Amino acid sequence: MNRVFAILGLVLAVSTAPVHAQPALDVVPRDLYTDTLRQDGNSISFCYNPDGMMAGFEQELAQAIGSVLLVEPKLVAMTNPRIPTNPLDYRLPWLEDALFILLAEKCDVIMGYVLATSVPDWILLTRPYLSTGNLLVTKQEGIATIDDLPLDQRIGTRSLSVSDNRLQSFLNTRPKDQRWKRATLYHNQRILEQLESGEIGAAVIWEPALYFATDGDPEAAGYHILPLPFVDRRTDIGMATRSNNTYLNSILGDAIGELINDGTLADLVDQFHLGPTSVPQ
Repeated sequence: MNRVFAILGLVLAVSTAPVHAQPALDVVPRDLYTDTLRQDGNSISFCYNPDGMMAGFEQELAQAIGSVLLVEPKLVAMTNPRIPTNPLDYRLPWLEDALFILLAEKCDVIMGYVLATSVPDWILLTRPYLSTGNLLVTKQEGIATIDDLPLDQRIGTRSLSVSDNRLQSFLNTRPKDQRWKRATLYHNQRILEQLESGEIGAAVIWEPALYFATDGDPEAAGYHILPLPFVDRRTDIGMATRSNNTYLNSILGDAIGELINDGTLADLVDQFHLGPTSVPQ
């Protein structure tokens, strides 16, 4: 595992050259990892982030997939003391180089990978097991839409998120004297804290974060969900395998589909309070 941490300091990890344009064998220097050939056809190693809010859900999902495929799911915790996991977030605290090493040495599958339009060519993504959106929320009474929010109130968002960009674009369409100020915050827990303290009047927040933090009942916790004033962009989350492991990737996708169709995935999403719209359609 020390080899995984060592790679975090490489300049390569922050290179402006796109990783997906590099040959797979050139992603990480060969002396920094051992390519382990896993030949146990009766098990699949599922790697997950034990510090993430979805850790419990992902472990149960791996067990359910194992039951569908009639294999033993081996759960491997990907701990990373060097990069903290943000609270109430989905982002993996690993650079791509470290994920490459994990797939080479320990993991058949990495759970919690965002399905992006561009991924490294050494990764193959399954169909999503979560399709998540964002919500506009407030704790103030008497507010039915964003237009009811006083203009002296700030609207919070998570910094560097797509929803922050969309909120900014929406605000720019309004006359300057009818714009709320944005408060960009580092993580979703901070958003909820500032809603509670009144430092912000409303916020755009990731739906699973709100439901997870309130045990599945935002209204009981005093949060009021308002209509989003812009078109949301959903975040799909699935599993990553090595790109040459097409068969494993295919059967994982089939298993996810079966769990969607028989209602198991919806039950797990509800059990772990990940939001009522988070099951892929």
